[in-house]
Amino acid sequence: MRYELTDLKVFLAIANARSLSGGAADMHLTAPSASYRLKNLEQALGTALFERTPKGMQLTPAGLTVQRYAEAILGNVERLGAEMQRHTDGVVGHIRVFANSSTLNGLAPALSRFLAAYPNVNVELEEHLSATVVKAVQDEAADIGLAAGDIDYGGLETIPYARDELVFVTPPGHPLAEHTLVPLDMALAHDLVGIGKKSSNFVFLDAMARQLGVVPRVRVHAPSFADVLACVAEGAGIALVPRSIAAAHIAGGQVCQVRVDVPWARREQRIVVRSLAGLLPHERAFVDQVVKSNAPAERG
Repeated sequence: MRYELTDLKVFLAIANARSLSGGAADMHLTAPSASYRLKNLEQALGTALFERTPKGMQLTPAGLTVQRYAEAILGNVERLGAEMQRHTDGVVGHIRVFANSSTLNGLAPALSRFLAAYPNVNVELEEHLSATVVKAVQDEAADIGLAAGDIDYGGLETIPYARDELVFVTPPGHPLAEHTLVPLDMALAHDLVGIGKKSSNFVFLDAMARQLGVVPRVRVHAPSFADVLACVAEGAGIALVPRSIAAAHIAGGQVCQVRVDVPWARREQRIVVRSLAGLLPHERAFVDQVVKSNAPAERG
């Protein structure tokens, strides 16, 4: 079975446009040239990939299978090119890390030590909900994921490396501060200080609130957890934050802690990979540094 990468690119362009002429235009080809490429691919695979319908070119079941694999093949080719360009530029490694807000905010010690130890490796960080982190690792959009909570890890390999808890922090003297443990709806009856609207922390809280039929009363979306805690300390409202991030403010009396009576508040943080054995040496070193930086002796 022989076919060219260009044939796959033309096939995907036609599939996305649902039109031979549209796909050809996207590839800067004439329609006859695109048709020739498509026929080559269909002959190589031994089956038709499209049906022509009044609504345009529709993928056959075989075409849907080819679409899935073609996207993966071309994605890997693109990533290979990017990796080779980094070698040309003097960067000999690159790691794509997806993390939820809790794990991302605790990553600084491990990240700084890793970058210092591996000056020729770049790390690309993106924040997402934990479920999105897992899917990104499954789809090879991320090399390593950092996720938290009781979620489906989809058969991926995981390493537990830390535990944390989401708690509400309140200003001293706030009515909620009279309680040590509250139901979520009771906390959501008060004004909130949220971190950024698109942060995984707020997106998750908003989803949990709406399951209860509650729209969070957010007074402001602060740009960072440090700003959130400063706003809470000044009396702007309450906030849901990882306890590890608020620990110093709680100990210093700037804010008070109130635990929330929901199972998802207590969260195990996990490193997520497709295969530990398949990690490149610098990727394994990053994983090891995250684990080491969160060991009890490291956390103090």
